[in-house]
Amino acid sequence: MKRAILAALLLALSCGLLNLGLLNVSSVMATEHFMETERTDPLQPATLALLQGDNRHAWQSLQQAWPVLNSDAERRSWQGMLAALSAQHCGKDFPLTLPDGVSELRVELIQRDAPLLRDFRVQLTGEGPITAAELIDPAGRDRLAGAQWEAEENKGVRVVGADLPTPLPAGLYLLRLAVAGKEWQVALPLPAVQDLDWLSRSPLAVASPPANPASCTPLWLDQAVLARPQYSLLWWNRLPLDGKVGWPAATPDSWRTLSLVQTSQRGQLVLQLSHSQAGPVD
Repeated sequence: MKRAILAALLLALSCGLLNLGLLNVSSVMATEHFMETERTDPLQPATLALLQGDNRHAWQSLQQAWPVLNSDAERRSWQGMLAALSAQHCGKDFPLTLPDGVSELRVELIQRDAPLLRDFRVQLTGEGPITAAELIDPAGRDRLAGAQWEAEENKGVRVVGADLPTPLPAGLYLLRLAVAGKEWQVALPLPAVQDLDWLSRSPLAVASPPANPASCTPLWLDQAVLARPQYSLLWWNRLPLDGKVGWPAATPDSWRTLSLVQTSQRGQLVLQLSHSQAGPVD
């Protein structure tokens, strides 16, 4: 009899411990789930600052949010916030001042399409004693690695990045310059340049131009005729978006290039996005 009672007590005790263990596990899982669902929206500070008209804080919060985004949905929301913030003053209110000795600085992100080919390029143009430049994309790649350096008028430089097959993703980039022996760097929130369909190839014309905020410079078109095989410039023209696209008389063994350019700013830095379509003259 005593053995039966002892066995019953041990069974009850073991069941109680088991239930307690299950309860603890359930509590831990519930806590973790609560923490996941209650995770603070990383874009909330930027959103609140934008609604309050504090654009400087909104820009700073947008930059701080990028490293902690952990889903495609959050990154798409980040891009939407970037577009909304850029549209207000075309990015002129971004907190960026050029380094001493540099009077102008422009970064151009380009998608180039040609028959059976699509590539992407970064170009940097500046006026001042710039001796080195890097543009690090969100994946850590230097988009100006192996770039060609060309001297410009007024002691300026033009840095032409290599043609790369990989698109330019949206995100937080890092621009590094060496100016008169001093290092300068700034984080730049940039939109994506990929799968642009602003221009059609056949015919070579405007197809689906991007929305352009009223606070920005109007969109424009650049035309060029290049002589093969060196692709030297034979003819060039600039016209407004609604201008009539015309070409000079056909030149044998030449290519025509049409580019649509959108301009904005990051403070004192000029940012240009460009879609180019090119093809041989029939």
